[in-house]
Amino acid sequence: MTKQEKINALSEAALALDRELRRFEDLAGQASRMKLSTEKNVERATEALSRAAECQDRIFAHVRTLVAAVGDARQKQEADAAALISRAGQIAARRKEFAEVLQRMAGLGLMAKEVHDALQAGPSDFDGVQARMQGIADEAAEVSRLAQEKEMEDVYRQAEVLRQQIVAARNKVGLLGAAAKGR
Repeated sequence: MTKQEKINALSEAALALDRELRRFEDLAGQASRMKLSTEKNVERATEALSRAAECQDRIFAHVRTLVAAVGDARQKQEADAAALISRAGQIAARRKEFAEVLQRMAGLGLMAKEVHDALQAGPSDFDGVQARMQGIADEAAEVSRLAQEKEMEDVYRQAEVLRQQIVAARNKVGLLGAAAKGR
């Protein structure tokens, strides 16, 4: 059953009950307004009462149908709510995974800043700086692998770009170190 059919089942049940209630009201009005002064009017009033009784039976049937439709809608809503609660748990778990990986990315940023500060201080220990840069590149590769494994596409791309940038910078520092030693 599609969503539209379920909505229609509930709406149709309510509309059918409403139509039957209006019909009953009309029949009750006819029976109560009719003057009982002639035999023909008494027969008409009796006929109106009979049709009203039949209408009342249909009203009860429509009420049962409406109650069943409301029950179905309630069950559907409860199932949707349970699915939503389950999804909320999945989202919370996923947010935690992202937070952990992003915390490692932030650590990479701090490590890169330390290397940057060391390079700004002047050319002293090129080998040590290169080793630290390799450590950052290795950690970036690990974060990239972890992000890819956990299907975190944007974090994977960021970590991979950072790794490539660090490797390129490490190679430049190596060239600078070699040039400084050659002087």
